[in-house]
Amino acid sequence: MKISWCGETYFQITTLSNENEGVSISIDEKEKSKADIVLKTHEVNSAPQKKNGQFFISSWGEYESRGVFIQAVPSLTLDKEKNIIFLIEAEGVRICHLGFFGEEDINEEQLEALGRVDVLLIPINGDKTINFKEAEKIIAKIEPKIVIPMAYDSKKKDTLNAFLKAMGEKEIVPLEKLSINKKNVSNENEKAEIIILEEK
Repeated sequence: MKISWCGETYFQITTLSNENEGVSISIDEKEKSKADIVLKTHEVNSAPQKKNGQFFISSWGEYESRGVFIQAVPSLTLDKEKNIIFLIEAEGVRICHLGFFGEEDINEEQLEALGRVDVLLIPINGDKTINFKEAEKIIAKIEPKIVIPMAYDSKKKDTLNAFLKAMGEKEIVPLEKLSINKKNVSNENEKAEIIILEEK
């Protein structure tokens, strides 16, 4: 599985289905893509759609497509608008994307719905979403193996540096993309690993 960051809350994920076929996933894309599965966190609609071989999800519930399990958990933005927390499971790896999460804290019902989280994609900018201090608190509750910050200006390092300091980390060399499999997240490290991705 490969994870790439395209700025803001936009991610591209490539994985394998149960039949070892390539599956592409796009989250909060800025332009139309040809991804097999397209997820929207803050454009909440009433029902998923299938069109031209693509599966579009922007509503709460549980879904499965091409061997990828998706759970869409209700939450709110800073402006109390509807937001979706997505839990994506493929190749034995569980990825949580918080979208434009703006609640003061993550609640027990949301934690229970998410279950185990291997990779957490979390906003940190404090403008449209939670800030780095609130992110630190939520990370402690979710207890992921890997954390990837998002929704910050990659050209300005202030927000990212403040987040890293809060997490007890110094400057981290960004990766072009994260390649991961079940073995990478099977260890029992007490502290989450922070991964910084370059903006595509």
